[in-house]
Amino acid sequence: MSEKISLDSSVIMHNILLTTLHSGSLNVNAGGPALSMSLTLKGLEKAGVKTVALCEQIPSDGKLIAPDLNVRFTHSGKYGTFAYVDNIHECLKKAVDVDIYHIHGTWMHHGLAISRYARKVEKPYVVSPRGMLYPQALAHHALLKKVMMKLYQKKVFAEAACVQATCKEEMEYYRALGFKNPVAVLPNPIDINGVIDREIPKKPIFNVGYLGRLHPRKRVERLIYAFNELKRVKECRLVIIGGGDKAYQTFLEAEVKRLKIENVVEFTGFLTGKEKDDAITGLSLLVVPSDFENFGNIVTEALVRGVPVIASRGMPWQELEEHHCGWWIDNGQESINQTLLEAAALPNEKRMRMGVNGKRLMYENYSVEVLGKKMKRLYEWILHGGEKPEFVYE
Repeated sequence: MSEKISLDSSVIMHNILLTTLHSGSLNVNAGGPALSMSLTLKGLEKAGVKTVALCEQIPSDGKLIAPDLNVRFTHSGKYGTFAYVDNIHECLKKAVDVDIYHIHGTWMHHGLAISRYARKVEKPYVVSPRGMLYPQALAHHALLKKVMMKLYQKKVFAEAACVQATCKEEMEYYRALGFKNPVAVLPNPIDINGVIDREIPKKPIFNVGYLGRLHPRKRVERLIYAFNELKRVKECRLVIIGGGDKAYQTFLEAEVKRLKIENVVEFTGFLTGKEKDDAITGLSLLVVPSDFENFGNIVTEALVRGVPVIASRGMPWQELEEHHCGWWIDNGQESINQTLLEAAALPNEKRMRMGVNGKRLMYENYSVEVLGKKMKRLYEWILHGGEKPEFVYE
């Protein structure tokens, strides 16, 4: 068995069967992609896979989402979406005995650099697009992305040993672009430790929540307008958990003030750890008002804490209805309004049963441990062949 050596080449790791290097963001301000990457690495570590995370230095207004991981920092990225990193090649050369590389994200320089380096050292790599190939995402800065796709991103995808999609819908969008290589359909993991058995207390006030990055495409204003209708018929509060686009947050706060609901709407900003856990668990219901999400980590974060979810059909979450743990609804303001009213009218005991159903779904299909083992199986299949995993499509 070959020995595996850490990035600084100073510590020899024995009894490691597989070493992987992952590139992407671990800045909490990056939202879902950072959480997905960190939990993927934690699942792999629990499955016995050695991981190294390579990411940009965290800026002063950011925070490392998982300080317990084996993280090595490059210089900060430059030039907008491309995020050019001038020392990434030097960092890659220091990573000794990596068996497989994993690129988290699309368009950025780190993906191009790692794909080229992997080909140079004759090692395979996997790409997780993180929802960036959905039509709605491609429509944003469409011309720039067409140029990027032609210049380098098409080759990055086409020469990957496998591409990870979080759902079959994302796989179909990938295939529609003409790519033929294998696709592994593996959802983003959720950490169930410490929350799966938590009881949801009965709440005298109906607490509606939003969780995630604040950005115009998230359409959080829809939830504010729906809440304005809901408060007319029920005592309730709205909790908006997250931060991001300052101008958009200012707009949301202005709408809250215009509607004169400041006393029952709270903007918490980004929360982590126990603060975040307590804020989510204190909700009666989570609403995802955006038109589309490729997966939606916010859904799993609510369900694992026993909180039912309302999500639009722009997300691949029909399981909310199939497992009776939420609502999967048409996009639009009126649909959100009516569903919120329906949810608020349910007896608290029924909402709690929906919460239990959501916990069970997460435990059986989405846990860090379950998906870490599946990702390890994917890597082993890429490296050694054998029976193709059932979640891989060719």
